[in-house]
Amino acid sequence: MILHENILHHVLPLSSQTRRPTSTSRSRSRQSTPPLSTSRAPSPSSKLEQTFHLTAGSSHPSPWLSLRVKSNASPSHQHPIYFDKDIVEGSVHLNLSDNPTSIVGISVIVRGQLFSVGGDHAPFLELSQTLWSSSMGHPSNAGSRQSPFTGRLSGSYSWPFSIPLPPRVVVGNQSVPLPPTFAPKASSTFIDYKIQVLVQRGPLRVNNTLTTSFVYLPRLRAPRPSPLLEAAYQNHSPILGPSLDSEGWDVLPARTVPGVIFGARKTSVDCSLSLSQPTRPVRAERRYSDSYEAALPQARIYARDCPIHLHITLESYDTQLLDLLNASSLKIQLVQQVRTQTTTDPAASSSSSSHPHTVHRLYKADASNNEIEEPVVIGSCWKSFSGAQTGLVQTSNRRHYEAELIIRKDLKPSFTFPSLSLQYNVQLLIEVTGFVPLQKQRPVFSEPVTIVTDRPRGPLPSSQVPPPYHHHPSSSASASQ
Repeated sequence: MILHENILHHVLPLSSQTRRPTSTSRSRSRQSTPPLSTSRAPSPSSKLEQTFHLTAGSSHPSPWLSLRVKSNASPSHQHPIYFDKDIVEGSVHLNLSDNPTSIVGISVIVRGQLFSVGGDHAPFLELSQTLWSSSMGHPSNAGSRQSPFTGRLSGSYSWPFSIPLPPRVVVGNQSVPLPPTFAPKASSTFIDYKIQVLVQRGPLRVNNTLTTSFVYLPRLRAPRPSPLLEAAYQNHSPILGPSLDSEGWDVLPARTVPGVIFGARKTSVDCSLSLSQPTRPVRAERRYSDSYEAALPQARIYARDCPIHLHITLESYDTQLLDLLNASSLKIQLVQQVRTQTTTDPAASSSSSSHPHTVHRLYKADASNNEIEEPVVIGSCWKSFSGAQTGLVQTSNRRHYEAELIIRKDLKPSFTFPSLSLQYNVQLLIEVTGFVPLQKQRPVFSEPVTIVTDRPRGPLPSSQVPPPYHHHPSSSASASQ
């Protein structure tokens, strides 16, 4: 529930009422909106309609203003959900039969804004459609040439609206993809989207607003894996390692980890890490966003609810150290990294938006960044099987291990936006009693990866973890939503 000008805003379930007769009117845009897209048109039957009401208080409990929106939300979701290039569509309904009211205009506004403690930024997205204004004449005679309407509105009226969401917005001098809804935990900065109905009352009168937040989620499909890895998924067989499937792995140079064993002598171990990587052309796998290929590198793109396979090799002249190190001493984790840029005092100037009733203050960005890191997935690790099928040979000076991370399906996809970004890193740490690395509590590898929403085309990616080992799909702290 949200309070707007002392009027209670209720979220009600999908209405089964018969729609009132609609008085159509010409749709005007206060800010030029993109043309309606004919691609990826959703089926009306697949959209859920949600209704939001505004009442006049206890004396008039019946809603006088209603907003109906259709979106990709499921019945369990409180707010509408839209994907990239979706159309925010629905209708606005007025019921003034019991209370004739003076109104000079009705419009619908779709707004995206970044909020932060100490000052809110001007909206990066603000699209509006004027559904009716007094200059159009009486709503029941919309479309005919007539004098401006000056009386009180009485009765029931309805107007449809349709506002396409653009794939990109311009912030400052930079064109960036529209970011997802995001409210990081323990952060003072977040991104929110709203649909607002503005009822204008005229000079010296307080306007009414009916507002609901909605979730925006850009959907991107991960590229397909290598043919050999895809064949392993298809046949439910073990995946091949880097030596047998060079196309399917990103092999990183070895790194030396020096340290002290049992507090007595110095020693070191060379550690190599390989990550499974998609290799098919990104252009062929682009699903919705026109900016996918330009915005993301081709390698290290992984989908939610899918595995990241890893191969680890340890080499050392010190066999005692290699015997000490085992699968349980190799910690694999997916770390979520939220970067925010704080704001300082308001600038001396102010800026008016395209919305005539809103003035936005401009804030100067601080040069310092705040960074919050949190492990969101802990992986499983086990000793590799030797043999011709894996192409691996365990020796006294070389040990091979496999590891896997299952990306949680509730994680937010990676994005970069001015003042706020969400990135992920795959980290490998060595933690074992008896061996103290010279650089304590620092990962041996911390490799950036990009998380997207949709699984690659082709066979369903499958886990390779042997039965005795357990997955830890998340850390004790949940990811920010």
